[in-house]
Formats: sequence, C-alpha cells, structure tokens
Amino acid sequence: MNSVRNFVENRENMILKAIRTVNAGIVAYVMNIRFRAIGATLLASFAGLSLTSNIIPSSLSMMGFIDSFSARWELGGFAVYSMMTWAVGGWAVQKTGDKRLGAFVLGSVGLITGLLFTGIGISTAMNVLLTGGGAAMLYGAAGGLIIGDALRDPHADPNDPDASIGRIGDLGMFSYFRNRP
Repeated sequence: MNSVRNFVENRENMILKAIRTVNAGIVAYVMNIRFRAIGATLLASFAGLSLTSNIIPSSLSMMGFIDSFSARWELGGFAVYSMMTWAVGGWAVQKTGDKRLGAFVLGSVGLITGLLFTGIGISTAMNVLLTGGGAAMLYGAAGGLIIGDALRDPHADPNDPDASIGRIGDLGMFSYFRNRP
C-alpha cells in the first residue's frame, strides 16, 4: 500500500519537474525576443488602420466636406496599405530612438498617406486634401512622439555585462529565471 503511494507521488513530482523545465525553457526563449521593435511595428500598424477608419473620416466630417460613413466607405480599401506603411514608419521610429525624429518620421508618413488616400479616395479639392493630410500629419507626429520615447531601446553599457539591453527578460519580474541552468 505504501509503495503504491510512493510511486504516485514520485510520478507527480516527475510530471511537475518536466512542466517546470518546459516552462523555464519557454521563458528563456521569450526573454531573448526584442519586443520593443515588434510592439512599435504593431502599434504603428494599428494607428494606420485607425487613420483610415477614424481620423481622416472624422476630420472631414467635422469640417463638413463629407459625412463620416461615406468617407469610411471610400477609404476602406486603403486600410491594408495604410497599415503596412505605418508599420514600416513605426519600426523606423523605434530604431531611431528619438522622440523628435520619431515625430518627424511618423508625421511625414501621416502627411504622405493622408494626402494620397484622401486625394485618391475622396477628392482632390484643396480644402479636402489639406484637412485629410493635416489631420494625418498631426496624428502621425503625436504617435511618433509616443513611440520614439516609450519604445526606444535603452542604451547598453559595453563595460557592464549585466546592463539592460532592451530585452523583456531584463525586467525584474524575470530575475528568478535569469540565473537558472
């Protein structure tokens, strides 16, 4: 009776040890991934989606040029292109690591995409182009400030091997896994 109980306890301990080993391996893999570049790319990509689905239609509707539903309908085909363009812009902003340069880069991306999508999708009238391009430029500049400041890579000290280099594993909550074999 006692040997059966020991066998079950040993088997449970063996299963728990295997699960802990797998979990430690997963955490070690995830700690080496650079989430800042991925986060900046995704954040900017969804900002590009928001540009075509909300920012430009709302600004054009507020100025009285077109109703927001019609503007969303006309700009709906540009959402994928906007997401791809803004994703590249967000990646570039994260790589620069400067909020002023980030505002310039994403503001430029916003101006170009806003003018292009508004001109092709809605109208080439000067006031419509200025409204769509201006709203997109302001939206991009604000996003560039945020991404350039919040998601930049921290500076690594080459003389200190324990210095933070921008990996998610450098957070204090993962210190348990850092020195494990």
